[in-house]
Amino acid sequence: MPQIPVPKLPCAKLGIVNSKSGTYYYVQTYTHHYDKVKKRSVRDSQKTIGTVTGGGKYGVIKFKQFFLDEHPELENFIVSWTKDGFSYKLADEEDFSTIIERPIEKKLAGASWALQKLMGDSGIGDALRETFSSYKRHLKLASIVLYMVIKRTNSMHHYEPFSKVTWLPWSRTMNDGQITRLFQSVTYDEVIRFFNALNRNYCQKYGKDFYKRVFVALDSTSVSTYSNNLSLAEYGHNKDGDDIPQINYMLVCDEVTGLPIYAKVYKGNVVDVTTVKNLLAELKIMHSRVTSSNNKEDFVPTLIFVTDRGYDSEDNLQYYLIHHYSFVIRSMLRSKWVKDVLLENYDKLMEDNSLDTYTSQHMCSAQVEYKYDDFPVDKKYKSNKATANISVHMYFDEKIRANSRAVIKANTAVSRDEYNKLVDKLYAENETVTAKLLSELKMEDATKQKFVNHYCVFDSKGYAKISADKIDEKLKFSGIMVLLSDAITDAKEAYFAYERRNTVESNFQIFKDHLNFDRIYSSSDRAFLGKFLCQLIAASLKMIFNTRIRDYEKSDAASKDGLKFSNKSLSRILEDLDTIMLSVYKGGYYFDEIAGIYKTMYKVIDIPLPEAKHKYEPDQDDRITDEELNAEHEKMDEDLVEIEKQL
Repeated sequence: MPQIPVPKLPCAKLGIVNSKSGTYYYVQTYTHHYDKVKKRSVRDSQKTIGTVTGGGKYGVIKFKQFFLDEHPELENFIVSWTKDGFSYKLADEEDFSTIIERPIEKKLAGASWALQKLMGDSGIGDALRETFSSYKRHLKLASIVLYMVIKRTNSMHHYEPFSKVTWLPWSRTMNDGQITRLFQSVTYDEVIRFFNALNRNYCQKYGKDFYKRVFVALDSTSVSTYSNNLSLAEYGHNKDGDDIPQINYMLVCDEVTGLPIYAKVYKGNVVDVTTVKNLLAELKIMHSRVTSSNNKEDFVPTLIFVTDRGYDSEDNLQYYLIHHYSFVIRSMLRSKWVKDVLLENYDKLMEDNSLDTYTSQHMCSAQVEYKYDDFPVDKKYKSNKATANISVHMYFDEKIRANSRAVIKANTAVSRDEYNKLVDKLYAENETVTAKLLSELKMEDATKQKFVNHYCVFDSKGYAKISADKIDEKLKFSGIMVLLSDAITDAKEAYFAYERRNTVESNFQIFKDHLNFDRIYSSSDRAFLGKFLCQLIAASLKMIFNTRIRDYEKSDAASKDGLKFSNKSLSRILEDLDTIMLSVYKGGYYFDEIAGIYKTMYKVIDIPLPEAKHKYEPDQDDRITDEELNAEHEKMDEDLVEIEKQL
């Protein structure tokens, strides 16, 4: 089918005439120039080219003949005036189709392709589309996420020039004001629905098995801010040592892949241990509509929370049991019952036979029947009628205790020597040294005096000697770690689950250091939530890429390729990929040739090579089937036979 380009008409405006016979509208073209004196645009001339039929403001335009002579291409179109200006419709759509001409553009696209494919593979892109499809916000938010990852910043000031040269899901540019309004449009309810859709996509992609026994790392960090307009900003325990207000950021992610399960922000003065109750309630709400891919029945995922000592408390332990979530919690040894179990098994833990050669840890386990109240009521004593079997896994690291002992011993030796010099001086200045004089003897350095008091004994003359028994008593629990779990009975499995929780720590490192999100460049609550969501997604994408690079380097393919990609940061890899250009034209797009190390880079991060996309389809008249092609070939053969007979 032939294609006709849309006419390019000059600038036009709508005019109105009110008369006794009625009101009608006309269309005028005009020219203008910029007046330096008046400092504004000044209209030069205008010419009426037609009238709007029907008597209304909008409708089909009846052009004057001189204008039709100047633009003969209009004979193929029915042109109307709308609120957006000219609108074109083919006069005969059976014979022609329209095309809008666009120039060929070259854009940076290698890194953008990889990130967009990852968003699609992980389910993040689908979750954005399901939640923010109105006004194409999912495309705009995805474009901002790509900007944050590639440029490693959460400052939106440079987005506009970036979007002009980079291939993004949202092809139009956005200025600072438009981005702010986009962030302001994101509501708390939409964030919850985003995580709901994200977990639903995980379930559809990986099946119910993904949620049967998934270990999730739970932790939080603080993000500092200089803003005085954020309601969540408060002074608290700043984990970066900044003496400014902060907002706390909590993340729950899959230990193996780094996929985000849930995240939230809360006031900066709230301590970690008090956040578990609300978190579990929010997860119940979020997971209430997560369904499997095979059927639509609701189910609650079996999450095993792996947490550090900051989340250890009796209340949190009971919250997990009440909400039917499993856990691996590192104990702070504050609970009497945990300490009693440790003391009962202390000698067994210290035995040489308890050493595991793979982890270089002494380990043993004990089972405890834990009693709790499954229906607690505020301001009432707990009934503790419900019971649960909890495994207490105990670990001892000889190196940690040896290092701690060496440090204490060295500091005590220095303190002892200085103290004994004072004793020598005391004897030199006094003929008789009494017990009272010795008791009044103090060093100027209070810290050194504490080492003497805590780790030394004194002989009959008052001289200090290091006491090995006192040091051993102090270090009785040094190098010991206790993990509590209701789901894992094997000590080694629980140990590996706890070690893998470093995934969430790596995510925070990416969030703050690699992407430079250590400051909140947001001045209002309305815009903060949308920006935080983009930052969370950006850090998660980079975390998934890091996991893929690590898995690749453990594979046989890495040894064959002979390349060490861990020596390069992911940011450097994305910068290299971003040198791959994309050519965009009216019928689609195509990428530069990709070869050598660039192909390997895509292989490392498990992303397929970029593919061209062409919108061209052959006309029906130009299409030919295999049967027609063979028939044509046979006909030509018959002609050749006739010619051969004549010769």
